[in-house]
Amino acid sequence: MQNKQKDELRSLLDRVAEIAESAENQRKREHWARYYAGVPSCDDPEGPVFTMDIGIPTWARILGFDVRQYYADVATQLRYGLLMRVWHHENLCDDTVVGKGVGINPVGVVLEPSMLGVEIGFPPDMEPWALHNKPVVETEEDLDRLEMPDFKTAGAMPLVFDMYDRTRELLADLGADDWHVGFPGAIRGVLGLAQTMRGPHENIMMDMLDRPEFAHRLFQYVTDFHCHFWTERSKFLGEPIGLGHIGNDEVTVPLVSPHIYREFLLPYEQQISAFHGGLTCWHSCGTTTPLLPLIKSIPNIHQFYTGPWTDVAAVMETFGVDTPLMIAVNTVDDIMAATPEQMAAKIRSLADQCQGAALQIRGGSMNTAFDLQADLKQMRLWTQVARETLRG
Repeated sequence: MQNKQKDELRSLLDRVAEIAESAENQRKREHWARYYAGVPSCDDPEGPVFTMDIGIPTWARILGFDVRQYYADVATQLRYGLLMRVWHHENLCDDTVVGKGVGINPVGVVLEPSMLGVEIGFPPDMEPWALHNKPVVETEEDLDRLEMPDFKTAGAMPLVFDMYDRTRELLADLGADDWHVGFPGAIRGVLGLAQTMRGPHENIMMDMLDRPEFAHRLFQYVTDFHCHFWTERSKFLGEPIGLGHIGNDEVTVPLVSPHIYREFLLPYEQQISAFHGGLTCWHSCGTTTPLLPLIKSIPNIHQFYTGPWTDVAAVMETFGVDTPLMIAVNTVDDIMAATPEQMAAKIRSLADQCQGAALQIRGGSMNTAFDLQADLKQMRLWTQVARETLRG
């Protein structure tokens, strides 16, 4: 790496560290601490937390980088990861906290499928994606042959270890030894993993109807894989396994009915929560209203994510008394195509409905729907409106 590149990275590290150590950032940390402690937004001096998140494809358009290069190159991922934080801080007046740490991942959210034998695609302007044209598992005999993937050699894991080591070396070379480098965790829900292993999405759904024992065996396998991943990760890093996370966008009504969820998914999500001693978050961007009482039976959920199409009143009744809520607005209807008045009305409605709960209102993950500059203007406007509406 040339000295000019190193100087730029040092300058970015210094700028992010400056933001991280600022009084404003400390105030945000304290606000989040109250939120996670369960302080109702009506009792918090700053009200609900609100955040905006931007997807990597849109970051690529804002900052001018190639998505595939971002996932392939350590210096590129570090540089633009830092630039994202600076741009966010300077352009979006939300409650996002900035820290002195970086995460690494060469394949984004498809790391786990890659380890399970699923082929991964790298589109030029999108994040890495699991290809669904070829099932990994089709028969009982295929299930019989399955073994636990090797933590260090399966799928994209060699790339993960290489990126992790080289990022730590680069930060040390830049004099940033006090920066933390995060190692990816397993976060995908059991339905999502089983879907990727079965090829086209409808296959696993038909399995649950036509050959339920096969489906149960596959769900148990991916559950065991999840626990295997975290056990090996803990050994490698020399740190506790810690709380888990279930990312469950595939769990949405009517694709998944309460009967299907109770019979085929809930037992395995309960296993995962028991293994971790609880979940940092149960997440689905889909519609989960009829599933809420069943999800509530999973022990020790520390945060519940509510997608834009889930009934907020039902979430408040089921989770709001004792679980911090993250409620997502509709990225198009409530942000990209909304007037300031419509934005404020939506934010005020959520705050009023959930004032007895610890509440986070989330915009995102944002990807541009119309013209880039017009969409960025709307993103900035939404954070301004949210601040004025919630803080006065």
